[in-house]
Amino acid sequence: MSTITTTPEMDTPSAASANKRRRGLLQRWRVPIACATLILGFWGGYSACGAWWVDREDARTPRDEATSIMLGAEPRDLGPTDSPNAALFVHGYAGCGNNFNRSPDLLAEKGWRVRVLLLPGHGTSPKGLEDISTDSLVHAVLAETEALTEKHEHVILVGHSMGSALSTITASQVSVDGLVLGGAYFGVTHHWYYGLRPEKWTVIGSHLVRWVYKGDLFLQVNDRSAKDSIVCYTWLPTRAGLMLNDLGLRVNEPTVLDNVTCPVLMLHSHGDVAASPAAAERAFNAMASKDKELVWLPRSNHHIYWDYDREQVEREVLEFVGRIAGQSSDLQQPVQ
Repeated sequence: MSTITTTPEMDTPSAASANKRRRGLLQRWRVPIACATLILGFWGGYSACGAWWVDREDARTPRDEATSIMLGAEPRDLGPTDSPNAALFVHGYAGCGNNFNRSPDLLAEKGWRVRVLLLPGHGTSPKGLEDISTDSLVHAVLAETEALTEKHEHVILVGHSMGSALSTITASQVSVDGLVLGGAYFGVTHHWYYGLRPEKWTVIGSHLVRWVYKGDLFLQVNDRSAKDSIVCYTWLPTRAGLMLNDLGLRVNEPTVLDNVTCPVLMLHSHGDVAASPAAAERAFNAMASKDKELVWLPRSNHHIYWDYDREQVEREVLEFVGRIAGQSSDLQQPVQ
């Protein structure tokens, strides 16, 4: 009886050649595969731990026990209730009224009724920002403005960052006597080395991670001594960035800018790394107002009310509102 010996497929010349090709592919792609594994591992760990870090930060944040509002973020009412003049201060994204530094108090000392607003989703926990819509923010500012116009002869809106965009939209719908736009958000500052525009990265990031860390490192103020004084969220939900993108589109609509006819004071810095100086200037030029002024701040970043030019900001604001109300705007000596 004869025996037939067979050679396994892997020992044939064709199988050996295929196996060699597979080893070559693995050799060629080992670095990209390792990098992708590291990135996916980091992304998974970051996503899983993000909510835990937000909870941890919330637990450490000083706040009013009765309201759960962060200390320094409380809405405030200042000045005489029967004043003919009123101002509404509208803060920026992830911030609060504290971001205006002394300006509300200085204006109240001049006899103005001052309302320092706390926007929905702000001043408590960044988790509150996840479901905030552009409409809810616009409606909040509209309601506060209309309440002031019913009680006071002159009403101005003072904004910072996102609050400037909300104030602009409000001024296009409600008759107000003046508009102060500080570090105004009409688009995110873009640099060539970002590759894609920041708004596009926001869309991409919203699909990859839930939370991004801001912290003091990314607090945009050149005067580092002010960092401990500025109250804002240190973690941000990426989904809220989509809302900010939407607001940027809305505020730049011609139907909005064409209807801003009140006096406008814009205060901005060419060094603002958050709110685009170019976008702010374009919007300023497109506003229909015949009485408008753009002041460039040479030493500041985004938080202009706290930065090196803060005393100039205070003077500019008081002179602007004083002119509207026909008042003297002499500024008291700054506190050292």
